Amino acid sequence: MKVVDKTGKNKKNQSEESNPDQSHLDKKYFIDEYVYNCPFCNRGHVQYRCVAQFKFNWSKRKNCYVYFVKCLSCEKISMHLSKKNIVGRIYRPNTRTTYYFFKERLDIDSNMFSSVPTSFFTVDNRIPEVTRELLTEAEGCLKMNYLTGASACARKAIYEFTREQCTEGKDYEEKIKSLKKRYPSSDPELFDILAHIQGMTSDKIHEQSWPKWDSARLKLMLETLKTVLYDIYVLPKEKKARSLRIQKLKEEMELDKKQETSERETEEAES
Repeated sequence: MKVVDKTGKNKKNQSEESNPDQSHLDKKYFIDEYVYNCPFCNRGHVQYRCVAQFKFNWSKRKNCYVYFVKCLSCEKISMHLSKKNIVGRIYRPNTRTTYYFFKERLDIDSNMFSSVPTSFFTVDNRIPEVTRELLTEAEGCLKMNYLTGASACARKAIYEFTREQCTEGKDYEEKIKSLKKRYPSSDPELFDILAHIQGMTSDKIHEQSWPKWDSARLKLMLETLKTVLYDIYVLPKEKKARSLRIQKLKEEMELDKKQETSERETEEAES
């Protein structure tokens, strides 16, 4: 039975409207001018401070603005590049200190074209280092619209992934299909997307032997590959860690029971 208020609205819908899903914020670098998702300590919604900025000439007609941001939890500093001046400043004469702050109501992520390091939610450090670094480089090139470099790094990341997995098959498509059979718990559509990528027919990358991918194709391929890598390298370890925690709690409970039984038997013997 649906519960309807005097305005005729479903109360469930009202609840959803008053508590909107904001999980998309977990995928951002900067949430607002006060908090962000730290790429160093992997903490979400942690406070930060812009500690410095400067401007240099990107070209004869274009300027580039550099911002250094410090996490107030781990105190490590990241660097961010923008084509716009999106930071204000306040000078405190009593302390002779300049404070920088991002302007209010601004989507900071959309105004940055490069960040070092890339955000922590891109590539988990449990994924093999070579593949992880190639993916990070591909995403950095894509963000700066260097499509040729992004395409090369993405292709190389896939080859390193198949090599790491010791895949079977005489060509690229057969290797991806063998992974699809090896990991049936992963979404099979992900492997189908990887298997039908154009230009992935050779076991080596040759200069000018393949066309660069467009931005949309690169985004699809990188997100698909990251999801597959997460299913293979990260998810099993997380499940194992949870199982170990449960096993430890179970052992502690059994130990407490034994101790209680022993104490009770001791009290009965003394009485």
